[in-house]
Amino acid sequence: MIKVFAYNSNICYDGQNLKKNSDTINLALEEIKKVNFSENDINYVKKIGAKPPFKNGKEAYDFIKKSNIKVKFAPMPSNDTHAQWDIDENTIKINEIYKNNKNKAVILAISEAIIHEAGHAKDNDGESSIQEELNCLSLNAMAHRDYNRKYPDIYNSNTQESIVKNGVTLYSEAYFETNPYKLIKKVQKSYSHLPTGDVLHPASYLAYTIKYNHF
Repeated sequence: MIKVFAYNSNICYDGQNLKKNSDTINLALEEIKKVNFSENDINYVKKIGAKPPFKNGKEAYDFIKKSNIKVKFAPMPSNDTHAQWDIDENTIKINEIYKNNKNKAVILAISEAIIHEAGHAKDNDGESSIQEELNCLSLNAMAHRDYNRKYPDIYNSNTQESIVKNGVTLYSEAYFETNPYKLIKKVQKSYSHLPTGDVLHPASYLAYTIKYNHF
Protein backbone atom coordinates (compact mmCIF):
# COMPACT_ATOMS: atom_id res chain seq x y z
CA MET A 1 0.00 0.00 0.00
CA ILE A 2 1.33 3.43 -0.95
CA LYS A 3 0.97 6.12 1.67
CA VAL A 4 0.75 9.75 0.59
CA PHE A 5 1.82 12.42 3.10
CA ALA A 6 0.59 15.97 2.53
CA TYR A 7 2.14 18.82 4.50
CA ASN A 8 0.20 21.92 5.51
CA SER A 9 2.14 24.56 7.49
CA ASN A 10 -1.02 25.32 9.47
CA ILE A 11 -1.22 21.78 10.77
CA CYS A 12 1.07 21.23 13.72
CA TYR A 13 1.75 19.30 16.89
CA ASP A 14 -0.83 20.14 19.55
CA GLY A 15 0.32 17.88 22.37
CA GLN A 16 -2.40 15.34 21.60
CA ASN A 17 -2.01 14.02 18.07
CA LEU A 18 1.46 13.62 16.59
CA LYS A 19 -0.04 12.51 13.29
CA LYS A 20 -1.18 16.10 12.67
CA ASN A 21 2.42 17.20 12.38
CA SER A 22 4.89 17.08 9.50
CA ASP A 23 6.88 13.87 9.24
CA THR A 24 10.16 15.74 9.79
CA ILE A 25 9.05 17.33 13.07
CA ASN A 26 7.52 14.05 14.23
CA LEU A 27 10.87 12.34 13.75
CA ALA A 28 12.63 15.16 15.64
CA LEU A 29 10.17 14.89 18.55
CA GLU A 30 10.67 11.14 18.73
CA GLU A 31 14.43 11.69 18.99
CA ILE A 32 13.94 14.22 21.82
CA LYS A 33 12.26 11.57 23.98
CA LYS A 34 15.44 9.47 23.85
CA VAL A 35 17.96 12.21 24.69
CA ASN A 36 20.00 11.64 27.84
CA PHE A 37 22.42 14.25 29.16
CA SER A 38 25.46 12.65 30.71
CA GLU A 39 26.08 13.41 34.38
CA ASN A 40 29.52 14.75 33.52
CA ASP A 41 28.08 17.12 30.93
CA ILE A 42 25.43 18.40 33.33
CA ASN A 43 28.02 19.01 36.04
CA TYR A 44 30.32 20.76 33.58
CA VAL A 45 27.77 23.23 32.17
CA LYS A 46 26.65 24.04 35.71
CA LYS A 47 30.26 24.61 36.74
CA ILE A 48 30.82 27.20 34.00
CA GLY A 49 27.60 29.04 34.85
CA ALA A 50 24.66 27.51 32.95
CA LYS A 51 21.53 26.12 34.61
CA PRO A 52 19.82 23.63 32.25
CA PRO A 53 15.99 23.94 32.35
CA PHE A 54 15.56 20.17 31.79
CA LYS A 55 17.36 17.07 33.05
CA ASN A 56 16.90 15.13 29.80
CA GLY A 57 15.01 15.12 26.51
CA LYS A 58 12.03 13.20 27.88
CA GLU A 59 11.45 15.93 30.44
CA ALA A 60 11.46 18.54 27.65
CA TYR A 61 9.13 16.41 25.51
CA ASP A 62 6.71 15.91 28.41
CA PHE A 63 6.71 19.66 29.08
CA ILE A 64 5.83 20.38 25.44
CA LYS A 65 3.01 17.85 25.54
CA LYS A 66 1.66 18.93 28.94
CA SER A 67 1.71 22.60 27.93
CA ASN A 68 0.01 21.92 24.56
CA ILE A 69 2.84 23.73 22.82
CA LYS A 70 2.61 23.61 19.05
CA VAL A 71 5.65 22.88 16.91
CA LYS A 72 5.53 23.90 13.27
CA PHE A 73 7.52 25.18 10.33
CA ALA A 74 7.22 28.90 9.69
CA PRO A 75 8.99 31.73 7.82
CA MET A 76 12.03 33.22 9.58
CA PRO A 77 13.87 36.53 9.07
CA SER A 78 16.88 34.71 7.59
CA ASN A 79 18.27 31.24 6.92
CA ASP A 80 20.44 31.63 10.02
CA THR A 81 17.39 32.00 12.27
CA HIS A 82 16.81 28.34 12.99
CA ALA A 83 13.93 28.46 15.47
CA GLN A 84 11.85 30.80 17.62
CA TRP A 85 9.55 30.57 20.62
CA ASP A 86 6.31 32.53 20.03
CA ILE A 87 4.66 33.07 23.41
CA ASP A 88 1.53 34.67 21.90
CA GLU A 89 0.84 31.57 19.79
CA ASN A 90 2.25 29.07 22.32
CA THR A 91 4.30 27.76 19.42
CA ILE A 92 7.84 26.65 18.73
CA LYS A 93 8.57 27.67 15.15
CA ILE A 94 11.21 25.99 13.01
CA ASN A 95 12.61 27.65 9.90
CA GLU A 96 10.48 26.47 6.99
CA ILE A 97 13.52 25.93 4.76
CA TYR A 98 13.85 22.57 6.54
CA LYS A 99 10.26 21.53 5.85
CA ASN A 100 10.09 17.85 4.85
CA ASN A 101 13.86 17.47 5.12
CA LYS A 102 14.68 13.80 5.79
CA ASN A 103 18.41 14.21 6.35
CA LYS A 104 19.15 12.50 9.68
CA ALA A 105 21.62 15.17 10.81
CA VAL A 106 19.05 17.90 10.08
CA ILE A 107 16.31 16.05 11.96
CA LEU A 108 18.59 15.74 14.98
CA ALA A 109 19.50 19.43 14.71
CA ILE A 110 15.80 20.35 14.58
CA SER A 111 15.23 18.32 17.73
CA GLU A 112 18.03 20.25 19.44
CA ALA A 113 16.41 23.53 18.38
CA ILE A 114 13.08 22.33 19.80
CA ILE A 115 14.71 21.46 23.14
CA HIS A 116 16.29 24.92 23.23
CA GLU A 117 13.01 26.74 22.55
CA ALA A 118 11.19 24.56 25.08
CA GLY A 119 13.65 25.90 27.64
CA HIS A 120 12.53 29.43 26.79
CA ALA A 121 8.88 28.39 26.92
CA LYS A 122 9.28 26.95 30.40
CA ASP A 123 9.47 30.35 32.11
CA ASN A 124 6.54 31.68 30.04
CA ASP A 125 7.58 35.34 30.17
CA GLY A 126 8.37 36.19 26.54
CA GLU A 127 11.66 37.87 27.50
CA SER A 128 15.24 36.67 27.43
CA SER A 129 18.65 37.46 28.88
CA ILE A 130 22.22 36.32 28.39
CA GLN A 131 21.83 33.94 31.31
CA GLU A 132 18.62 32.46 29.92
CA GLU A 133 20.32 31.92 26.57
CA LEU A 134 23.26 30.25 28.27
CA ASN A 135 20.84 27.95 30.08
CA CYS A 136 18.94 27.01 26.93
CA LEU A 137 22.04 26.72 24.76
CA SER A 138 23.46 24.24 27.25
CA LEU A 139 20.54 21.97 26.31
CA ASN A 140 21.60 22.13 22.66
CA ALA A 141 25.19 21.36 23.52
CA MET A 142 24.42 18.37 25.75
CA ALA A 143 21.84 16.92 23.36
CA HIS A 144 24.34 17.25 20.51
CA ARG A 145 26.93 15.31 22.48
CA ASP A 146 24.38 12.60 23.26
CA TYR A 147 23.58 12.27 19.56
CA ASN A 148 27.28 12.05 18.74
CA ARG A 149 27.52 9.12 21.15
CA LYS A 150 24.44 7.40 19.70
CA TYR A 151 25.10 8.14 16.03
CA PRO A 152 28.90 8.24 15.53
CA ASP A 153 29.98 10.37 12.57
CA ILE A 154 26.41 11.51 11.85
CA TYR A 155 27.58 15.14 11.74
CA ASN A 156 30.70 14.32 9.72
CA SER A 157 28.69 13.86 6.54
CA ASN A 158 28.62 16.45 3.79
CA THR A 159 25.48 18.14 5.02
CA GLN A 160 25.76 21.89 4.51
CA GLU A 161 22.48 23.01 6.11
CA SER A 162 23.02 26.05 8.31
CA ILE A 163 21.17 24.57 11.30
CA VAL A 164 23.89 21.90 11.49
CA LYS A 165 27.01 23.64 10.22
CA ASN A 166 26.45 27.07 11.80
CA GLY A 167 24.16 26.08 14.66
CA VAL A 168 24.17 23.01 16.85
CA THR A 169 27.68 21.83 15.99
CA LEU A 170 29.32 25.17 16.80
CA TYR A 171 27.55 25.58 20.14
CA SER A 172 28.48 22.09 21.27
CA GLU A 173 32.11 22.79 20.42
CA ALA A 174 31.96 26.18 22.17
CA TYR A 175 30.52 24.80 25.40
CA PHE A 176 32.97 21.98 25.74
CA GLU A 177 36.15 23.73 24.60
CA THR A 178 38.90 23.78 27.21
CA ASN A 179 39.27 27.50 26.47
CA PRO A 180 35.99 29.24 27.44
CA TYR A 181 36.90 32.24 25.26
CA LYS A 182 35.29 30.47 22.28
CA LEU A 183 31.94 30.24 24.09
CA ILE A 184 32.18 33.85 25.28
CA LYS A 185 32.75 35.15 21.75
CA LYS A 186 30.04 32.93 20.26
CA VAL A 187 27.39 34.08 22.73
CA GLN A 188 28.53 37.71 22.53
CA LYS A 189 28.00 37.70 18.77
CA SER A 190 24.32 36.81 19.08
CA TYR A 191 23.19 37.88 22.54
CA SER A 192 25.36 40.67 23.97
CA HIS A 193 22.50 43.17 23.46
CA LEU A 194 20.42 41.36 26.09
CA PRO A 195 20.49 42.09 29.84
CA THR A 196 22.83 39.84 31.82
CA GLY A 197 20.03 38.13 33.74
CA ASP A 198 16.59 38.53 35.28
CA VAL A 199 14.56 37.41 38.28
CA LEU A 200 14.08 33.89 36.94
CA HIS A 201 17.64 33.64 35.61
CA PRO A 202 20.14 35.32 37.97
CA ALA A 203 23.27 36.27 36.05
CA SER A 204 26.36 34.13 36.51
CA TYR A 205 29.92 35.39 36.31
CA LEU A 206 29.98 34.02 32.75
CA ALA A 207 26.96 36.15 31.78
CA TYR A 208 28.66 39.28 33.19
CA THR A 209 31.85 38.38 31.33
CA ILE A 210 29.94 38.05 28.07
CA LYS A 211 28.18 41.39 28.60
CA TYR A 212 31.09 43.48 29.80
CA ASN A 213 34.18 41.74 28.40
CA HIS A 214 35.68 41.11 31.84
CA PHE A 215 38.34 38.57 30.96
